[in-house]
Amino acid sequence: MAEQKALKVFIASNVGMDYFFFLGKTLAVNGTQVEPIFLVSEQDYRFAAKKKGLKKIYLRIQMYIFYPILLIYKAITSPKNSVFIVTSNTFFAPVLAKFFVSWRKTKVIHLLYDLYPDAIEIAGAIKQNGLLAKAIGKITKANFKHCNGTVYLGDFLKSHAEARWCKPHSSDVIHISTDLSMYDNEFPELSVDGKIIIHYGGQLGHLHDASSIVKCIKYLFESDLKNQFEFNFYLSGAQAQFLEESLKGYPIKIIPAVNSSVWRQDIKNYHIGLVTLLPGGATVCLPSKTYGMMAGGLAILAICPVWSDLGTLVLENNAGWVVNNAAYDTIDFAALNYLQQIKELKPIDKMQEDFYETLKSIASHKEVLKEKRSNAFNCVRNKYNASLLNSQWISCLNDSKA
Repeated sequence: MAEQKALKVFIASNVGMDYFFFLGKTLAVNGTQVEPIFLVSEQDYRFAAKKKGLKKIYLRIQMYIFYPILLIYKAITSPKNSVFIVTSNTFFAPVLAKFFVSWRKTKVIHLLYDLYPDAIEIAGAIKQNGLLAKAIGKITKANFKHCNGTVYLGDFLKSHAEARWCKPHSSDVIHISTDLSMYDNEFPELSVDGKIIIHYGGQLGHLHDASSIVKCIKYLFESDLKNQFEFNFYLSGAQAQFLEESLKGYPIKIIPAVNSSVWRQDIKNYHIGLVTLLPGGATVCLPSKTYGMMAGGLAILAICPVWSDLGTLVLENNAGWVVNNAAYDTIDFAALNYLQQIKELKPIDKMQEDFYETLKSIASHKEVLKEKRSNAFNCVRNKYNASLLNSQWISCLNDSKA
């Protein structure tokens, strides 16, 4: 234990998000010294991300030039035998940090929040397996090869990253979870005598299945269930305007995303948290907001591949329902065309039917809704709390190749 108290850990990411600071609190549970390294606050990031022109360009300069310079400075001046946990935001930052501490006994752990180039391929910004994708892929391989270890957010992300790119020296899967100290520890009792309220809160970007959400909600409002459910969205991100315009005229509340403290209070009034990932998006990330919704006592309705880490999180904990939006129920990583299969969507008419049947079952079995809300609330506290995550992180730091 004395050795762990003497350990100095730097955690680094270009933007200081809530889950980034929670990582620091998790590592500090047993007395480990933790120093966060970041350049842009979450508030400044969300403000600048909505802008265009010079403000947007300056944000990119901060994230991809100024932040790496800060990271290099911290790496060079850090004490020997330190540990750096460097997130994939910015995507080349882990191997950059390793390069500048390679002559010292300093470990660098690559924390994979988002996988590149997969993220920008799915967003349609570059061609899959094109020249630019292959160039960025070489950096991803360098992160795996040169860092002392890699931490993934889920087993599927690990399998996909290693099947497509390469295996790291050592690897672990550790949940991102959420800071439970910011939530009430008493389960929020909420009547279901009236409408069941479904809430979407947070980013709706290119990795999320906005189109299926729109079509499924329209289908529901044309059915006999239209008076049994209420939807509200707290939205930001690249597809926020698309969803708002597509659902114009429908009785749905849509407002811009609010700050985290307000959101944590608001979700006490909702029954179900709606989350989504495109099949391709499931190869890139796991929506961190899911853990926050679960911590707040919301059951989860996930429109995502049943094989994704998001789908597994919901189903293994009996914390909600999954409407499968993938064309395939399983993925064979050995298949020559698995990268194509992994992106394919289920036909929308089948998805709409599944969505309707799922919500019909929820409306007919409200006791099951309460059970799943309780399961979601408890599993975050029992399985993904800071103490248990700390043990996993310390084991990772000890086991990673020196």
